[in-house]
Amino acid sequence: MRSYDTVGVSTDTVVAVGVDACPAGWVATVLGEKSTTIETHKEFSEITGSYSGAHQILVDVPIGLPDKMRRACDEEARELLGCRQSSVFFPPCTAAVDLKDYEDANDAQQEHIGHGLSQQAHNISPKIREVRDVVGDHYDGVVRESHPELCFAALNGQPIAYPKSSPRGRGQRMHLLSEVLENAVNLYENTREEYLLKQVRRDDILDSMVLAVAARESSLDTVPSEPVSDDPRIYYPGFETPSISVE
Repeated sequence: MRSYDTVGVSTDTVVAVGVDACPAGWVATVLGEKSTTIETHKEFSEITGSYSGAHQILVDVPIGLPDKMRRACDEEARELLGCRQSSVFFPPCTAAVDLKDYEDANDAQQEHIGHGLSQQAHNISPKIREVRDVVGDHYDGVVRESHPELCFAALNGQPIAYPKSSPRGRGQRMHLLSEVLENAVNLYENTREEYLLKQVRRDDILDSMVLAVAARESSLDTVPSEPVSDDPRIYYPGFETPSISVE
């Protein structure tokens, strides 16, 4: 049975959805033809089941894991983001993602990829498995992998200097969203007031919102910029570097 809460509920036709993992499960910003809602879902399958008719569903979770080397899309995304490159982490390989113990997963990552696995990457393995169980390794369907910082960089024209964890960084991202998404500030504030931080963090809300804005675009760039047929890829609205960031 579907179980979710919404802020700004509408029966509008859905165009695009941006999804980020959160402590409560998943937070989704849903853009309709006439309105925008923000929802929380316990399971990722609830989102894809509810919005299979959307133009795009962009999610900040790796789709398609490496077997023998780091993914080219992560390497190129880090290069594009410059000062924000640490926001792109290298996901577990296929041999490590199902291992619950961190030391076992780290050993598997070292054996197959030649690099260790960060604790952060290991911590989201359950979310990676959840998305994998819904979409498999199909990176070019309705559900596509994206990255919020690439999307914010596109709105800003370059990577943002300040992290989302800082008031200045949140303020700048909120300003950018307010320029492209009607009622963005109220949606953010209402959602923030609706949920405890232990359910949905402020960063999660911002990330889902910018992913939804990107998902409504008719065409997106990818990293790698020229992927071969089976390469995992990260979708984002294109922008011209420099990678040196300003306010």
